[in-house]
Amino acid sequence: MSVRDLIDVSDWSALASTPLVSVYMLAYRHEKFIGQAIESVIGQQCEFPFELIIGDDCSPDRTRQIALDYQKRLPGLVRVLYSDSNVGAHANAARCRAACRGRYIAFCEGDDYWHHPLKLRIQVEAMAEEDDVVLCHTDYDRLVGRRLKRNCHRSSPTPYLAQGHAYDRLLHHWTVMTATALYRADVLREFDASPFNNPQWPFGDYNKALFAATRGRIRYLPVSTATWRKVAGSATNSDPSRMLTMRLAGLACREAFMRAYPVDESTRRDCLGFANRGVLNAAFHACDLQAFDAARARLVALGASPGSPSDALRRTALVWGWPARLYGRFRSLMLRLTADGL
Repeated sequence: MSVRDLIDVSDWSALASTPLVSVYMLAYRHEKFIGQAIESVIGQQCEFPFELIIGDDCSPDRTRQIALDYQKRLPGLVRVLYSDSNVGAHANAARCRAACRGRYIAFCEGDDYWHHPLKLRIQVEAMAEEDDVVLCHTDYDRLVGRRLKRNCHRSSPTPYLAQGHAYDRLLHHWTVMTATALYRADVLREFDASPFNNPQWPFGDYNKALFAATRGRIRYLPVSTATWRKVAGSATNSDPSRMLTMRLAGLACREAFMRAYPVDESTRRDCLGFANRGVLNAAFHACDLQAFDAARARLVALGASPGSPSDALRRTALVWGWPARLYGRFRSLMLRLTADGL
């Protein structure tokens, strides 16, 4: 998409000339949720100026119209970016980041929302306290259908929670929930110009956090500020083949970072072992015998045992074909029903 195809609905006479924070919201087919997402951002109680940039990726529903209605009501706060054709999530995010004018950048996708009215204030204060902090994130709630799990980091603690010098921990596990994150804008501009901003990877949050971890420290605040909504059809809750693609990209992302920013051998083996185990599981659910065998071979090369009895049984099911396909269809159905709140 060329720059001239982009439509930027912004009232420059009403907007703050130098917002401290830019919040961008990626939106596609979010008409059921985007009103709540927008309200959660514009309701932030701040003593500094900020802006909300909504990037609609040619939604076929009323998402764009809802966003434009808010821009008309709040021209000093809301901006809307769109084009007359779909550009994809990566390009949509890139054009939103390019439009951000703040010293800090936050995120709230159109199907998530912030539930803490002081989210931006407490995070900006935390970032301002220490010059070497490049990213601040918090605890979060998770909404699956009608079921709400509160304080997910506190209720399910992990040794890999990203805080301090967190590069090694993030290589092992992604623990920065995007809707809670506040980045230094200069770090994201550097990320955008780097090879780690890879459009072939079907995500943009994990690589951003890893890149930030190579540039400074990460601050974690143990307070829940945002709700992540798990929606049927999303990349993490869709058909098994898409999950396999996601896992393979996560493996490739880790390998790329470790080539550029090496870690000790023990950490390398641990992180790649974790990633390949995820690929192995995803390959089984996707009924992909070739990907399953490749992941097993990589695990053996990393020093893992040739395979547990359960892995051998799963491989047999893949060879036979129908047991694995039956299990995969049942699992996909249960994921959709769970996300729909049934």
